[in-house]
Amino acid sequence: MTKVALVGLGFMGRMHLSIYGTIENVQVTALCDVHEENMDMSRKGGGNIAVGEMKTDLSKARKFTSFKAMLAAGGFDYVDLCIPTHLHKEYAVLAMEAGYDVFCEKPMARTGEEADAMIATMKKTGKLLTIGQCLRFWPMYVKVKELLDSGKYGKVISAELARYSPSPTWSVDGWIEKGELSGSAGLDLHIHDVDMIHWWFGAPKGVTSSGVEAAGGGFGHLATIYDYPGMTVTSVGDWLCVDTFGLIMRALIVMEKAVINLDTTQSKPLTLYIPGEGKVYPELDVRDGYFFELRSFVGNVATRKAPTVVTAEAAMQSLKTALAEIKSAETHKKVAL
Repeated sequence: MTKVALVGLGFMGRMHLSIYGTIENVQVTALCDVHEENMDMSRKGGGNIAVGEMKTDLSKARKFTSFKAMLAAGGFDYVDLCIPTHLHKEYAVLAMEAGYDVFCEKPMARTGEEADAMIATMKKTGKLLTIGQCLRFWPMYVKVKELLDSGKYGKVISAELARYSPSPTWSVDGWIEKGELSGSAGLDLHIHDVDMIHWWFGAPKGVTSSGVEAAGGGFGHLATIYDYPGMTVTSVGDWLCVDTFGLIMRALIVMEKAVINLDTTQSKPLTLYIPGEGKVYPELDVRDGYFFELRSFVGNVATRKAPTVVTAEAAMQSLKTALAEIKSAETHKKVAL
């Protein structure tokens, strides 16, 4: 049985907590939040994706309002960090130095230097570290990866990715809306598509971005052109939509012999257009990326095998590209990578 301590019981913490009840051979033995009232599971939370029914057994979960006290008490194998971005480095380093593996939500850190420090601590302590770049486990995005890697449909000509959301008004003390703490949409929301671009196409040679500032600082809208020889790749991340809009995720990829259309507004979110065959709808697992990423890390901890789908180094690279995009939008200049 793998035992986990979950830290931070806002939107994503509750999401993770609901998932653990669906994974075999894992038990939540500690909960930690500086706001004690957040550990009341009867309280409603916010978010742009619905949290599943809470079936996780919490009968053996001790509750803490102090992270250091929780680390000292022990009784778990790894720490799951669902806390504000600007705290990721501090808490991850403390946990690894205390002897625990770490699953940390995305984005990896607020700055590249903080991400570097997390990786340095991982190497020094020998502990496992992964980041919640959940799209690398999300069935529709995984299928796109398989289609691209197969080479069956020729080279990629162009790719357009987009992610639109209402403003994240649900965060505790409004931390997500404060650009200094979260990086705003340019980092917190947009990092998903930046990571997919890296995963699908490799690292770009440079970025050219423009943005619209959010009320709390940072860019609430960020649009980027990525430098890839022989193809055009663009993306948009936006959380300035009105609260009735909902969350939309899209990716349109034009290849020599097919077109891939990923669109969560459609009843069948992934469509493959093939000459002579028309529309093909690949079969997808109904479970989501949160389930697969957490189940995978539970397995990593149990077997002591390092994560391979989302390595700390890969997450760091995506973070630094997103930060380069923010710099490009600020300076109105292309940033080389």
